[in-house]
Amino acid sequence: MVSTVGPGTYSKVSGSSLWDKMKTFSNPRGHAVSRRLGAILFLCAAMGLSLAVSVRSLNARISARDVLREAARDRGPLDQIFAQQAGQRYYSDALATARQLASGRPRAEDELSGLTEYLIEARAENGDIQGAEQMVRQFSGSLLGARGPETTREIARIQVDRGDLGGALESCLTPADAEKVMEEFGSREIASGDFDGALKTAEQISERSAYDLFYEVGDALRQRGEQQRLHELASRMTDRKRAAEFLDAARTTLWPWVEIRTLQPIPCDIAWMDGNAGKFAEAYVVADQNRCRYSDIAIKEFATDTVEAERELRRSTDTADVSNGLAHMSQAAAKNGDVANAIRLLASARQVSGKQDFCLDCVREIAWAWTLKGQSRVVLRWARSMPIADPERGFALFGLAQALGHARPK
Repeated sequence: MVSTVGPGTYSKVSGSSLWDKMKTFSNPRGHAVSRRLGAILFLCAAMGLSLAVSVRSLNARISARDVLREAARDRGPLDQIFAQQAGQRYYSDALATARQLASGRPRAEDELSGLTEYLIEARAENGDIQGAEQMVRQFSGSLLGARGPETTREIARIQVDRGDLGGALESCLTPADAEKVMEEFGSREIASGDFDGALKTAEQISERSAYDLFYEVGDALRQRGEQQRLHELASRMTDRKRAAEFLDAARTTLWPWVEIRTLQPIPCDIAWMDGNAGKFAEAYVVADQNRCRYSDIAIKEFATDTVEAERELRRSTDTADVSNGLAHMSQAAAKNGDVANAIRLLASARQVSGKQDFCLDCVREIAWAWTLKGQSRVVLRWARSMPIADPERGFALFGLAQALGHARPK
């Protein structure tokens, strides 16, 4: 069946596609319509593709690892970046940062050796004992220098902390190391209140190490107010000679040594103590009369009354005190999640101090708090808007990376 529409005709076939219908136009007007429709379809497809790419870009996760690398390149705090990379398990990156950090310091080889030891211990603290021990074998005699045995002992101590005494003893290279591990294990038992277990451990080690544990038990009993348990604990020991040594040693730490001193506080100490006690009006009066630092008091008051604390601080005629106080308030505001106020206080601190790069830690805290509010992309743009030569850029990137890797900066 054919139907005529104006001067052009097309076949009216049930189920025909739009493309089939477009192909049957038989005049210039029909071709123009076809071209316009094709252009619209192409534009829609292009817009859809662009939107998909944009959404994918928005959803792409900002990598803490990449941001830490960028912070290291852009004058961030290398020592803190190194510690973050180690804590966030980016061990190869941390090693590269350690090389960069050590290269600019005197005795670079010793510095790099110490940083390598720290990195290995951090890996063990992260729970990767096997990886830490592998790094000891890999770097002994090179980056680790002569610190291999010491690092191995530290790995064993970490295993003790994690309750793995058997693994710790396997890590020991010498009987002396095993002795120290057992003593450390006894100390952990005391810390947990397992005095019987600690005394059994003391019976398995040398007399000298055992005495150290006996002193610790006496001190722990004193702190708990459980001195009366001394003879009861000794009665359950298997080795009677060690039990007598325990009674003898523990008595020296079982009761507190009392030393009484009378100190006459100076006026500024009184102002500080009044501020600590929340008596801010009295504290400011003493500070006025004795030219004490207002910031010591205002920083305390900021926790309860931000407006009044800032107003009182600004009454000081000491610009260094005011700028330092405002910087501390900026960090406190950031820690409380008040990013806008933190930025304002930092700008004010800079204005008072006359230094643009004043309080780089404030920048880090602001970036950290801002990121935790779900604004990581905003923070990244903010950091990258700063000049590359500006150390604030590196600190802002570092704060962002901290928040991406940890809930709280370390």
